[in-house]
This record gives sequence, C-alpha cells and structure tokens, in this order.
Amino acid sequence: MKIHNNILLQYSIATLVVTLLISFSLAVLLAGNVTNYYLKSHVETFPQIVALAFQEDEPTAQWFEANTAGEPPAALKARLDRLLNLGKIFRLKVWTPDGTILWSDEPSLVGQRLHSDEMEEALQGRPVYELGTAVASENIAEQGHGTVLQIYTPILQQNKVVGVIELYEDNQDLFQQITLNTQAVWGLVLAFGLLIYGALFVVFYRAYTNQRRANRQLEQTQDVTIFALAYQAELRDHETGEHLERTARYVDLLAEALGLNVQTRSDLVRAAPLHDIGKVGIPDAILLKPGPFTPEERVIMETHCELGDSVLAAAEAKLPFRSFLTTAREVVNCHHEKWDGSGYPKKLAGEAIPLAGRIMAVADVYDALRSLRPYKEPRTHEECVQTIKDLSGSHFDPKVVKAFESVEAEIRKIMV
Repeated sequence: MKIHNNILLQYSIATLVVTLLISFSLAVLLAGNVTNYYLKSHVETFPQIVALAFQEDEPTAQWFEANTAGEPPAALKARLDRLLNLGKIFRLKVWTPDGTILWSDEPSLVGQRLHSDEMEEALQGRPVYELGTAVASENIAEQGHGTVLQIYTPILQQNKVVGVIELYEDNQDLFQQITLNTQAVWGLVLAFGLLIYGALFVVFYRAYTNQRRANRQLEQTQDVTIFALAYQAELRDHETGEHLERTARYVDLLAEALGLNVQTRSDLVRAAPLHDIGKVGIPDAILLKPGPFTPEERVIMETHCELGDSVLAAAEAKLPFRSFLTTAREVVNCHHEKWDGSGYPKKLAGEAIPLAGRIMAVADVYDALRSLRPYKEPRTHEECVQTIKDLSGSHFDPKVVKAFESVEAEIRKIMV
C-alpha cells in the first residue's frame, strides 16, 4: 500500500501525529501545573514556620545587624535546630542579602559567598522553590540525596527582609505523590487524545467511504452511459455489445503489458468502447452494405473517425479539466492509422500515431478477425495471432505486437 496514493492512510497518520503532539504539549503543561500546585501549596507553609524560628527579639536583630558569619544566639540556634528536625528537612543555610552564608548546620559552608538566582528572588519578599538534584558547586554537602526540594524563604524583621533561609527537604512521600499525579495526568490526557483521534477517524472514515461509494456509482453511471452511446453506433453496424466489452479488455491487457500506469490504463479502457462512435454519422446504405465498398463509399466510410472525433471534441470543450476524452479522441481518430503511414484518416506513421491509437488498432483487428460477419467466417486464434505478427512493422507498431504476443493466451480466453 503506497502512502501517497492512500488518502485514508495519510489522514490517519497526520491526525494521529497532530493529536499526539497536542496531547503531549497539553500533558506537559498540565503535569507542570499540577506539580507546581503541589509544590506551591507545600512551600506556602514555610514563611509561617520560618517566622516562628526568626522571632523578632533583640538578640536575633543584633545578630543580623552584625552580619558576622558564625553561631547565632542560643535561643535562635535552638529554634533552628528544631526547624532542622522538622519533617524531612536535612539542611539549613542562612544567607545575608549580599550572598554570604551567615550560618548553616554544615559548618564548612559558613562564610562562603555564593551566587543564587533563587536567593535574589527570595530577597524580593516571596518564597521560591526549586525541585531537582543538588549538583551545583555550592551543593557539594547535599549531593547523594537524589531529588530534593530547595526552598528559599525570606527572613523578615520588622517587615523588612534581612536575609534568606534556604531549606533542603528530602520529602519522598511528596515527590512520589507528584510522580503519581503526573503519571495520572499523562495517562488521562493521552487517553482523551486517542479518544478524540478515534472519533475524528470514525467521522472521516464514514465520510471517506460514502464519498468513495458515490464516486464509484458516478463512475459506473458514466461508464454505462459511455457504453450505451458506443453501443448505439455498433447496433447500426449489426455488431453486439460484446465486441465493445472484449476490445476494452484486450486494450487493458496490452496497456498492462506495455507498462502503462494505472490512470493511463483506466483512460484507455474507458475510451475503447467509443472507437467507432463516428459510425452514427455514416448513411445506412453504406454502413450496412454487405459487399465491398466503391471508392466513393470507402471515402465516406473512412470519415467515421473524424466524425467521432468531432463529437468527442465538442464534449471535451465543455469540461474545464483534462479527462479521459483526450485519450478517447486519440483512439477514435487513430485506430485505423498504420505504422507504415498507409492508414487513415491522416496517414500518420510510426510514433506520430498516438500510442492509444496503436493499441486500439491491434485490439480492434484481432476481434474483427475472430468475429463472424455476414461477409466472412471467423478465423481461429492461431490464425489471428499469425496475421498480427505478419503485419508487425507495416500495419502495427512492433512494440505493441510484442506486447500482444506476451498476453495472447489471456486474450484467447476472452474471445470464447
């Protein structure tokens, strides 16, 4: 199955890709919002907790005013120790506004001056958090904990931000809940996306099948109409509809053997029944004459090609697009032309004869030779094959004759 020729497959792939992209984007957005909601709800409790630790007493105020790295006042130190043992907190860092670590439960960090964007943001008066793995240079002492939550909370004294406390929390229960919620969001969004895709596919598939059914019915109606018009001409010549059907099948086999594409083959098959439509303009006295034509009658009889072409040209002129009628005109006009230039109506020779006409010539002559006519007996398949081979290079295109030879066994089955 070729994708570029299958609109249903193209639509399915395109819709699935678009649906997955939209679902993926929506899942990322919603999962991020859910994560932020949980973290923000959790972090919003810390300003109150920090306010209890950094009570507005004189020793605490003096310690911040001194801005000297080292141990805080005893009362503050006790409160910080209790904060360190609260929940899943495992590390504390107290920063001064200039980026110096004033105190930490990890003594090696005290006095270091480090840059932190989150700390700068917390100095504006609101808590800031960061979820991830502690890998920065200032987090050497915190590495090995895996995913941690870093919370930067402003320290207020008399409604003024005097520093920032950074808390590290290893809250696996919280992280697990966030993970579960994220997975639930992804699952729901993707399931909903696939549900939408399925609904869109069903709607398109129904429309597609209905359209194809309508197109097939229209094509069948057109083909029947074409056959009826062509058969009208054949009836005047005492021919049957079987001749039209057989020649169309011969043409299809020859076109396939010549390697023509599907569209060209389809055009040829639809055009084949029209090859003698110009006979409607030939007087009965000539068309139905049982014996040989006089030279004058022959000239009139040979005009059926041009008469047929004029009918199709008038029809084609009413269409704003190229249709199979272009091929049909080639069939009608050229199926009596001969490879050596001795045919009619224009005495074209060689490849100046359109391929559609060259193919139709072989199909028409074969069926005429095999058919019973008032003035002749039918020939055997073998005799017809030999005649066509003998006329290769004079009447027929050698390439078409070679194609005929490759499918003559299948052609024989058609003429029973």
